[in-house]
Amino acid sequence: MDDLAQQRLDDFLNQVSDRTPTPGGGSVAAAAGALACALARMVAAYSVSKKTDDATRERVQQAAGRLRTADEILRALITQDAAAYAAMTANKPTGSEPPPNRDDTVMGAVAVPMEIAAVATRALAAMDDFKALANRHLLCDLGIAAVLAEATARAARYTVQVNVAELSDPALRARLLGNIDAMIQRSTAHGDSIQTLVRDHLENRSGADR
Repeated sequence: MDDLAQQRLDDFLNQVSDRTPTPGGGSVAAAAGALACALARMVAAYSVSKKTDDATRERVQQAAGRLRTADEILRALITQDAAAYAAMTANKPTGSEPPPNRDDTVMGAVAVPMEIAAVATRALAAMDDFKALANRHLLCDLGIAAVLAEATARAARYTVQVNVAELSDPALRARLLGNIDAMIQRSTAHGDSIQTLVRDHLENRSGADR
């Protein structure tokens, strides 16, 4: 499968809109997460200057490094999700008996969105860590990045939920859903923290303009 992240944006969007199963929701979630990381990295880049003290510079650069790693992983997961889903659908039952290794291919289609949610949550944690040091002129952008990253985790949960239903082990299904729900709770906590700061800043700024 071609690397979807290397496509022109216009081509990727057209491929998503086609009557084909891939790229689907998982790939779109990963793409949204990569956009969130890229936008947050831009905020971090503008949050240091020649006048920035060493301690602040170190904290912002550490967060930027974590965001860069998350960005790179999410870009790769755009294609990995499509490939995993294609493998699962190619291994669907055709009779009364499940095909060999059915659970393995299903787990592949579950593992990728689980990773998407995990990486998006780590990206939110990085944004949360440097939000107080972010360039105040770009807090709006950081808020947008946080909204997208949190949406990425929540969207990935839908893909996990629909795919775990194909697993034969109910205990495994329950454990995986519990794991993704714990991730969503963490992503929500980080997202709320960032968005509270952004909203307070924007409201204070609006009040000062009146």
